[in-house]
Amino acid sequence: RAAAVARAILADRGARAIQRLSLRVGPELAGASNALLASAAAGVLEGTTDVDRLNLINARALAEARGIELSCSESSSLGTAGLQISLSGGMQELAVAGAAPDGSSGRLTRIGGFHIDVAPRDTLIILTNNDVPGVIGRVGTLLGDNGVNIAEYHQARLAQGGDALAAISVDGSVGAGVRSALLELPDVSSATVVHFRSA
Repeated sequence: RAAAVARAILADRGARAIQRLSLRVGPELAGASNALLASAAAGVLEGTTDVDRLNLINARALAEARGIELSCSESSSLGTAGLQISLSGGMQELAVAGAAPDGSSGRLTRIGGFHIDVAPRDTLIILTNNDVPGVIGRVGTLLGDNGVNIAEYHQARLAQGGDALAAISVDGSVGAGVRSALLELPDVSSATVVHFRSA
């Protein structure tokens, strides 16, 4: 799911095509690196290819056929069960990190330079905003007024009063109208909505 998040954010920033996918895994996940790379490739292709054709068996081949360079390496700096996916497209690059300890569902732990802790469910909303009072309340009210149930809301900032990022895991889907309304809120700079395919 980290790859789908990175792809969606880059697409909203104007990146037309992903050229490179780099996966780094912690020692505990090294034995599953081929499966994780296939899953990451599927996440990158999700929404860009016929969903009935896309699966974990053919995802790497489909990605390479589109000219996406795939690589995988092990890194102890990510923690034993950590992983990081970096996507590059045009002049843009974004890294999304997560952790998948044995016996638990995966959690996203970083988007770009922002440290978060959220479990992606049906849909994930990623907002960038100014770190000022009232943003979280306005976002929560808007989502509630539109029947969107928040499962988790994690707000992160780089410095007080500077840029902030919200990772909001919600139940169900979020329509384009809700995304547009989020973008109209004061102090919200960007809004990306990622709908995850059922596992």
